[in-house]
Amino acid sequence: MSRLNKTEQIIELAMMFQNSYCGLCIDDIQEHYECSRRSAERMKALLFELFPDKVEEVPTNDKKKRWRFVKGTMNFLISFSAMELGSLMFLRETTNDESRKKVIDELIEKIKALTPIKKIQSIQTDIEAIMESEGFAVRQYSRPLVNSKTMEDLRNAMIAYKKVQFDYPTGKGNRRITLNPYGLIVSDKHYLVGFNEYVKDLRLYKVDKIANLEILDEYYLKDEKFSLTEYCKNSFSIYQEEPLKITLEFDKSVAEDVLNYHFHPTQKMKQLNNGNVQVKFTCGGKYAICHELFKWGCNVKIKKPAQLREYYKTCLSDVLNLY
Repeated sequence: MSRLNKTEQIIELAMMFQNSYCGLCIDDIQEHYECSRRSAERMKALLFELFPDKVEEVPTNDKKKRWRFVKGTMNFLISFSAMELGSLMFLRETTNDESRKKVIDELIEKIKALTPIKKIQSIQTDIEAIMESEGFAVRQYSRPLVNSKTMEDLRNAMIAYKKVQFDYPTGKGNRRITLNPYGLIVSDKHYLVGFNEYVKDLRLYKVDKIANLEILDEYYLKDEKFSLTEYCKNSFSIYQEEPLKITLEFDKSVAEDVLNYHFHPTQKMKQLNNGNVQVKFTCGGKYAICHELFKWGCNVKIKKPAQLREYYKTCLSDVLNLY
């Protein structure tokens, strides 16, 4: 290992000591750097020799000693590169959420404010070069007019575990909905998922359809069994239906693309002896699944279940009947 790499490791370890609230023990250093205990002890000793007055021992109930650095100790070593700022700007261009774009813009300005003037000038030049060398293909996506204040209020309500009320269009006209907000799901649009006490069940609402939102001065207890991640896994896109055990088979001509493609979090892939690729996953959302399969054309077959296969045939027939 080069001298430079050792120096980088010490700086990284110093940052870890500063950012850890519970403190680090020797085992943590050993695990992070995949080194021997003796090497971890040497790294810790060298660091503490450099900053003897910045070390705090953290009280703990176990036998392992833990330490951290006084907050702010390593701030003078923190800097931002053109690649890091360029990555933030790249992420800004990939989101359809205007409120997120605003937050990223503010974050970029804060980073620039913390960066010395001489360095920011050279970084700016590099960022422009990076952005000019990377572009986006023309993408098709929904652009719902989501009110940034609505998004901010929903996030604040969820953090505080407060109920919300809002007007929402239904088949029987506008209704005033009272909801325990659990989370926001990003798909083609933004959806609010929460527990509706009137129907005693979870419900989804399009955020761009929500009007006159009010945060109530009333707290709710979130169902401890609810997991937004698991809730999303039950569906393809946002459609919550009875999960289906799906088996697809893709032609070998698109095998490489399929093997590097993310269909669903529960997916399992296997390349068959004939070169085709079998993909299995479990979820609901027949409509969204069929939309996804359509773009694979004749290169995919629905093997199971028959229910999905028949539904796909109906969708294709409905389209053909238009012509």
